[in-house]
Amino acid sequence: MKAVQISRTGPPEVLETVELECPSPGPGQVLVRAAAISVNFADVMIRQGTYVAMPPLPAVLGMEQSGFVESLGPGVTGLKPGDPVVVLTQRCYAAYVLAAAAAVFPLPPSVDLDEAAALPVNYLTAYHMLHTMGHLRPGQKVLVHAAAGGVGTAVIQMGKLAGLTVIGLASTEEKCAYARAQGIDHAINSGTGNPVESVKEITRGKGVDLILDAVAGDTLGRDFEMLAPLGQIIWFGMASGPPKANLTRHLAADFAKGVGVRVFHLGFSVGQPYPELMRESFLTVLQYLADRKIRPHIHARLPLAEAAAAHALLESRRVMGKLILRP
Repeated sequence: MKAVQISRTGPPEVLETVELECPSPGPGQVLVRAAAISVNFADVMIRQGTYVAMPPLPAVLGMEQSGFVESLGPGVTGLKPGDPVVVLTQRCYAAYVLAAAAAVFPLPPSVDLDEAAALPVNYLTAYHMLHTMGHLRPGQKVLVHAAAGGVGTAVIQMGKLAGLTVIGLASTEEKCAYARAQGIDHAINSGTGNPVESVKEITRGKGVDLILDAVAGDTLGRDFEMLAPLGQIIWFGMASGPPKANLTRHLAADFAKGVGVRVFHLGFSVGQPYPELMRESFLTVLQYLADRKIRPHIHARLPLAEAAAAHALLESRRVMGKLILRP
């Protein structure tokens, strides 16, 4: 079968198309034939060698895909060959992927396969940051960095579904327009404006209840200036590298406000320690998709063999929504 892997870390060119033996499902496993494969920034970080959980090399990248059940291992029930499914697992940049049955979810006939592939990582991340960690209530305010990205899109849609006021930062006016099209309440152009002053104006000086930051770099220090009393920052990525701010100093400076910083990783924070919660939330967001309450935006579709071009495009920061690879 065709697959895309890395044997060393580096620029997009280290991604190579290879021919691998198609795996066979063992007990409790499902072999899925890929229809659409989603590209995540975590894939880019693994390729760069900077991800928090690096796989041994050589490694086939990819964390999510949609497709059709090809065959079942002993003991698997509730699925049959030909069923459309979505999978949250490893080694998804391939024509076939082997997954534990618990990681394979049947798709309603009405669900688009590209949108299904774009669903798990981004929308589950948004769901758990807003609800499992954030405990936000209708009427509260959330600010998300990179509002035009995959997680940003999910936060906008999931936040509005939960009755929240959603504020987003985006680096260009084009991205702000995209965020508005997704239903955001306030889009701030961080490339030309002053986000702190804008947030103070929007919130009448109070600040926001939750900030979701996957950028890090020099952004976290500024985040504290935009928090309401008892507000919190969830740091869930490092698109611009590790935080430059001294977080202890900022917490001490805002001690009386009772603010906090937490970190989040979908797999390590929820998936591994709380598999039932993960499955329950997956079924919830999948039903939202089937009911058209949410809808991932597909920026572009590329052949699997052009995975390097997809990575380069994602790193260019021009992508709004998600990139899909077709096997």
